[in-house]
Amino acid sequence: MSRFLIALYLIVCGTITFLLFIPINKEREFSQTFRHDVQQRVKLGSSEHVSVPPLFNQVAQEFALQPEILRAIADYESGYNPWALNIEGRSIYPESKEEALDILEKNKIKSFDIGLMQVNSFWLRKFDLNVSKALEPEENVRLGAWILRYCLDRYGYNWRAIGAYHTGSPDKLPDRSKEYAVRVMQKYKKLLDKTHSKEK
Repeated sequence: MSRFLIALYLIVCGTITFLLFIPINKEREFSQTFRHDVQQRVKLGSSEHVSVPPLFNQVAQEFALQPEILRAIADYESGYNPWALNIEGRSIYPESKEEALDILEKNKIKSFDIGLMQVNSFWLRKFDLNVSKALEPEENVRLGAWILRYCLDRYGYNWRAIGAYHTGSPDKLPDRSKEYAVRVMQKYKKLLDKTHSKEK
């Protein structure tokens, strides 16, 4: 019995300590300051960064990520189609940015994913981001990288973080989240192997 009480005591103390230092508070998590920081990070003006031909390499470096993981997500999500849309589960492949924006205007109240990284409208609304700007390939990859970095920092370097990129949380639709992570990681491994073979 005493072992049980000691274990219970340690769990309670650990939980209290965790909450003191990392409070679970959605309003604090998405405070005005935090929202502003994200907007500035995503909406970097063209004069504030140098555009490098390998876009994924540039953005990966900004967010301390491997370019292969960003490319794996883009490959799986959009097949590298910059104007790809998904509106409530229905994939659409417009011919141009203008056509994509026209479709989104007609479906703006629905949930949708846009661009190379298929960034969900939740993030655009959460941070009051311009849809047209977020659809631009460079900004779309940058926004996708920020979301992935957020998930990795929150859930750790594992499949849960990759799954969270897709579902918002690894605990929300866990089977779907895990299946997504497995498929992305398969693409990631192939890209990584290819990179390593080129370096030899």
